[in-house]
Amino acid sequence: MLRSVDIQQILLQTTSVEKIQQVQQQHMDMEKKYFALQLQEEMNQKKSEVQDTKEAEEAKIREEDKKRQQKEEYKFDSDRNKQGSDKRKKRELEEIDQGKILDLIV
Repeated sequence: MLRSVDIQQILLQTTSVEKIQQVQQQHMDMEKKYFALQLQEEMNQKKSEVQDTKEAEEAKIREEDKKRQQKEEYKFDSDRNKQGSDKRKKRELEEIDQGKILDLIV
C-alpha cells in the first residue's frame, strides 16, 4: 500500500514529467519541420540541376549544328571559289575544330 507521503511526491513530480514530455514532443515537431525543409531544398536543387543539364545539351546541339552549317558553307564556297577568302574561312573552321570554343557540362 502507498503511503500518503509517496502519493504527494508522485503528484509533485507529475508537473515536471509533463514539462519534459511537452519539450520532447516539441523537439520531435521541430525535427519533422527541419526534415521537411531539407527535403524541399534538395528537391529544388535537383530540379535546377535537371534544367541546367537540358539547357547545356540544347546549347551543345546548337553549337554542333552551327559547326556543321559552317563546314557545309565552306564546302559550297570552295567549290565556287578557290581564292584567298577560302584560306581565311578555312582558318576559322580550323580554330573551331581545335577547341578554342569550349562547351562545358557540369
